[in-house]
Amino acid sequence: MTRKGLPKFVYEDRGYLRFIRRARGLSVMMKEEFGTPEFWDHYNRLIKGREPVPVKRTIETLALSYFESDAFKKLKPRTQADYRKYIEHIRRTWGDKDPQKLETHHVYALHRANAEHWRQANYLVQVLVVLLNHARLIGFLKKEHGNPAKGVPLFKQEGDGWEPWPEDVRTEFEAIAPPRARLVYELCLGTGQRIGDVLKFRWSHFKDGAFDFTQGKTDKPMWIPMTNRLRDYLASAPKNGLTVVCGANGRPAHYRVIADEMRAVKEQMTHSDATKYVTHGLRKNATIELYESGCDDEMVKAVTGHSGVDMLKKYGGRIRQRVLATRAQEARNRAEQNKPGT
Repeated sequence: MTRKGLPKFVYEDRGYLRFIRRARGLSVMMKEEFGTPEFWDHYNRLIKGREPVPVKRTIETLALSYFESDAFKKLKPRTQADYRKYIEHIRRTWGDKDPQKLETHHVYALHRANAEHWRQANYLVQVLVVLLNHARLIGFLKKEHGNPAKGVPLFKQEGDGWEPWPEDVRTEFEAIAPPRARLVYELCLGTGQRIGDVLKFRWSHFKDGAFDFTQGKTDKPMWIPMTNRLRDYLASAPKNGLTVVCGANGRPAHYRVIADEMRAVKEQMTHSDATKYVTHGLRKNATIELYESGCDDEMVKAVTGHSGVDMLKKYGGRIRQRVLATRAQEARNRAEQNKPGT
């Protein structure tokens, strides 16, 4: 929903205009053509409060209200885009439905209907929880109704999530990747960060052998020394703009462009499974290398920025368990050797 030069309280939404003034409980569709005398007559009546049309309690009006809320406006642009996409799906499904009549079995059925794409199905439920929390804030749901989206069992991820890149895939990628794709690869592997953060790295973030930045997803300040490999690679990388990874004319590179470029390299590779390894898997490679180097959970989190051990279990997988078990048994051996009489 956008303004695009429209008068106060008027928004364009999916091809029509709507007058929204939450302080007075107004949400009115304006069918008149913008700029016509009929439009301005209707608009002036709404401004003066002469058309006390109450907000109809529907998923449609709930979504419009949420898009205007401070909570939505504070989200990161990419998160806003994701929320809009999933809320549009909810609007198409239940646009005219009263939120108070929405029950857990409705949400469960919606979730199961999208089971073919389990990540999207889970995210749909998670966004619906947020939307219905907003419904309670604006009086569309009463306390006794609770939040019908909460408690819906989500699909479990098979395996340990994103696959780390095997050594043979990494070797072939390094051999054929063009400079920009290789630069992204080295940054993801060397820093252990998400590609969204990697694309925002500026040369000014790299000082005294370390990089100093704030993670986009978590807003967590990070200061991380560079590995020798990454330092040496960046020493020969061209500086064509403010960001390390550049697009056209030295401007910051767009996520979709880089994702397509990385995918294109893997499609050219001879390895039969190359295309199944995504760029985010390099974050898992970095996590595993940290564990294999003898780092404990806190040390790994200090580099990758993971917020909790549960995520480390997901990314570190069996390597984490193996390393920790080895250190634990070595500690037992030392204790046994130090016992009197042994």
